[in-house]
Formats: sequence, C-alpha cells, structure tokens
Amino acid sequence: METKIIVTGSHSKEAANRFLNLPDSRVVFVERPEDIRPEDLADAEIFVGNTGPDVLLSMPKLKFVQLFSAGANNYAWLPEQVVLSNAYGAYGDSIAEHMLTTTLMAMKRMPEYLDMQKRKGWELLKGIDRFEGSFVLSVGTGAIGTAYLKKAAALGAVCFAVRRTIHDRPDFVRELVTPEGMDELLPNMDVVALSLPGTAAVEGMFDERRLRLMKPSAILVNAGRGNSVVTEDLIRVMNDGHLKAACLDVMDPEPLPADHPLWTTPRVYITPHISGGYRAGVNYDRVIDAAIKNLTLVLEGKPPVHIVDRKLGY
Repeated sequence: METKIIVTGSHSKEAANRFLNLPDSRVVFVERPEDIRPEDLADAEIFVGNTGPDVLLSMPKLKFVQLFSAGANNYAWLPEQVVLSNAYGAYGDSIAEHMLTTTLMAMKRMPEYLDMQKRKGWELLKGIDRFEGSFVLSVGTGAIGTAYLKKAAALGAVCFAVRRTIHDRPDFVRELVTPEGMDELLPNMDVVALSLPGTAAVEGMFDERRLRLMKPSAILVNAGRGNSVVTEDLIRVMNDGHLKAACLDVMDPEPLPADHPLWTTPRVYITPHISGGYRAGVNYDRVIDAAIKNLTLVLEGKPPVHIVDRKLGY
C-alpha cells in the first residue's frame, strides 16, 4: 500500500524526480501549505516542509514530519506519536562562512574604510586585529558552531566552546565548558560567536552583565537566534563604547523596524537573517539530500536521522 507524502515548496525538476522515485509512495506537491486539498490532509502520513499547527493538526494519519529548516523549536505542539526530523547540518558551513566573514570584517574595521571611501577619505585606522592567535569562543557547538570553530582553527585562532553537556571535544577546541563555566572564559575572548537555538533556555543569555564581562575590544557575532541577546542591553553597551563590534545576522525583533535604534547603534553591523537559507545553492542540495535520506528510511520502516527532541527544540 502506498504512503501519501505531501511535499511543500518550489523545487527543481531534479529534486522533484527524487521525491517521485521514492519507493511505495505517492507524492503530492504544493507550493504553499495553505493550498493543500482537504482530501490530501485527510490521508497523508508524511509532511515535508515547514508549516504551523493549523495544517499538521488537520492530518489525522500523520506519522512523520521532515523539516527543510535546521531550526525546530516551534514544533513542541506536535502530537507525541508524530516523529519530527530537521535538516541538521545542511546549512552549517554556509552560515559559518558568513560568521567568519563578518568576524574578519570587524577585526579589520572594513565598514569604516568603506564609509571612508564614500567620502574620499584617507586615514589609517588603529586597532586592526590579527585573527591568527586570537581567542575565539563558540557558544553553541551544533553543526554551525562546530563548522565556525573548525574554520577559525584553520586560520590559526585558539578555539573554545560552550556546550550544554560535556562530550566529544573536537581536537581543534582547546577547552569545552558548559554554560555554567562560560563566565570564566568571556573576559579573555577576542570573539564570542553565538549559534544558539531559539529556546527558552537561552533567551536573554547575553544580557548587559554578560556583555560587559567581555573585554572592550571583543567582537560579538550572532547567527543563531535573536532572542539570545537582550537588544536593549546591547544598544546600551555599544553606546557606552564597550565591544569593538556586534555582527548580527539575527536580532530581536525580526524584521527589525525601520525606526529601531539598533540600526544606528555604533559599531553594530546588521544583515537581514541571510546567512542560511538557499542563497548558497549547495544548501538546497543538502536539504534535499537530508529529506530523501530520511524519507527512504521511514518508508523502509526504519527510524530517520536527526530526530528532534521537542523538549530541547533541536
């Protein structure tokens, strides 16, 4: 008996054929979840993509959800009998490259030189830092944080990491601590890079106290979720001249309103949550690979990989 699979989104011909060639299945493609026909909601057992409760709770036969995202913290409401997997690892390298780019940009004060070019200025700025030999801390060591540290270590940085539990310290990490030990490391770090999930456990983790534990010349990079940094506290700290730079691909709130003071806070460099997604074509290919692998396993009666712990949100 065939298993009905609903696949959302717009897909390449090659990707669509890979879904259609899955064994013992019937695939229904829809660009938007709200366009799914009631009869397909009624008998589909697998959903591929991202959506809200209104769709998934309308699927009485639902057994498995495969997300196209790595983030999964908004799916705690799924019934216990529904298995949830994410696209863990698909975006890690691309996001890590973005983080490394903004780190180096801030270290070399490139935004200021670009502004100088616009006014045809010629000034030699001081305080240009070396990445080689710098102390770099990744708060979060999933696919993104690990990829960032691996690249940082390849360029000669001394790497440190924060993880919820201590296990499997990579050989390119000098010291691995739990969040309880993070405060002892912060005053010595040149770069603090966040790649945390948007869970309640990390909300407000970097408040004014922690931001001021960092040395004045340190750089904050955030490519995880905006709620891990208290926005008002960051604005206050940056206005006081503490921290060399804050490079934010995520922020709270998002999208950032046009009149929000964060836009004009000194030494804050903002990108509109673009480090992941499909802007790098290889990310799309990796997401499809992950989805096809998991769907094949589930159709064979085997457990998928990267099952999300809904209590943790990842």
